[in-house]
Amino acid sequence: IAGYQRFAEVQILVMGSPVTSGIPTFDYFVSGDLLEHPFRTQLATDHYSEQVVLFDGMAISFPKTQVHLRQDSSLAAGDAASLSNMTALERMDLLREQNIYLCFQSIQKMQPSFDHVLVDILIGDPNAHIVLQASRNSIQTRSLQLRLKNVLQERLCGDESIDCPAMSNVHARMHFLPRVKSDEVLHLMQKASVVLHPFPFGGSKTASDAINAGVPLVTYPQPYLRGRMASVFIKALNLGEIDQDTASCCIASSVSDYVTKAMRIASDKDYRSRVVNAIQERSDRIFNEKMISVEWGKFLTRALG
Repeated sequence: IAGYQRFAEVQILVMGSPVTSGIPTFDYFVSGDLLEHPFRTQLATDHYSEQVVLFDGMAISFPKTQVHLRQDSSLAAGDAASLSNMTALERMDLLREQNIYLCFQSIQKMQPSFDHVLVDILIGDPNAHIVLQASRNSIQTRSLQLRLKNVLQERLCGDESIDCPAMSNVHARMHFLPRVKSDEVLHLMQKASVVLHPFPFGGSKTASDAINAGVPLVTYPQPYLRGRMASVFIKALNLGEIDQDTASCCIASSVSDYVTKAMRIASDKDYRSRVVNAIQERSDRIFNEKMISVEWGKFLTRALG
């Protein structure tokens, strides 16, 4: 509601929430020329209601070393704290001999079209275990669980009205873990074989965390900013300079390519090791970018001058 008010002469929206406000009281949306679709203005719809300001480069950078405020585990987990008497990290340790596909995003970002991707991986890799983040609100978690179960039943049971054995076996390899404290995120990711970046709505902080943790991240870039940030981070690493075979490891060109890339990383241990080594060697490229402050200075001088 506050967004509908004008509190300043110039009001600016930044990409912490990578979608337009649709509200006339915001004047500018700050993004980066590498983040937006190269032919954004030629898309069927340019969804921004604000004037878009494109900084040079990625326009976003996180500190590599982060300081987190002290958090309470039960507050971080919310309703999901009752899912198990074990912590999320302990649950991940139980799966360490399996192929762990981690998609630890807010449930609101998990679109129905992505449900089929998760099911494709579970069916295609018999050693796959999908790990998702439970919502603080148990109703949201149950809604996603039911959606995924329905997709599994449709794909594996056909017209049977009750759960078939094949579905039950695959469904058992899908896990919901409570949200962890901010200072535990990197430790959680390092226990995964591969991090799945959802589409069409992804994120930036989670993608940077995966790179900071040195864990392979698979993404499928979309037309709009909300689904493009992870791919831009990976491109900035230029992994092919370290190992040419890793150059195409992590950015998919289609849904099927996304599934194929994720399964190769999780299943081929030698290949995964090479991807990890390349990411670790180049991860500094997306952190502590000082030129973004210069871009902000130039923009604010023009906007407020």
